[in-house]
Amino acid sequence: MRAFLQECELRTAGGLTVIDITDEVIDAVRESGVDNGVACVYSPHTTCCIRVGELESGFLEDFAALLQRLVPAERYYAHDDWDRRTENICEEDMEAGNGHAHCMAMLLGPAGESIPVEGGELALGTWQRVLFVELDRERNRRWLVQVVGN
Repeated sequence: MRAFLQECELRTAGGLTVIDITDEVIDAVRESGVDNGVACVYSPHTTCCIRVGELESGFLEDFAALLQRLVPAERYYAHDDWDRRTENICEEDMEAGNGHAHCMAMLLGPAGESIPVEGGELALGTWQRVLFVELDRERNRRWLVQVVGN
């Protein structure tokens, strides 16, 4: 059994930014030497996530509009109420609230995806891509890919 871990960095544009990281994940799988197993792609941030989906502009526009309808940035979020909040305080967040981004991330589910590896390749469908989704402001981010198998 092999285990391979790679950390990657990127800078997001903020807002509902979607970045295609498929090619980097494919490269990590190939570098791992794993023939059959699983690639776990993970974001260690609470306001972004990894998703497998279609990279098509109309869909991405629809997806962003849906999230903004469900979790509008203009609403009150206790997370952004600095007269009330006493935990996990980041000075940077005090300038621009990000309660909406945290709520969006929770709605989107886990912070990562597990993708089968077959014959040394990601077992993605025809239109599937590995997407890094930023829900907060422009930031430096990182993501991890761990490939386990034989």
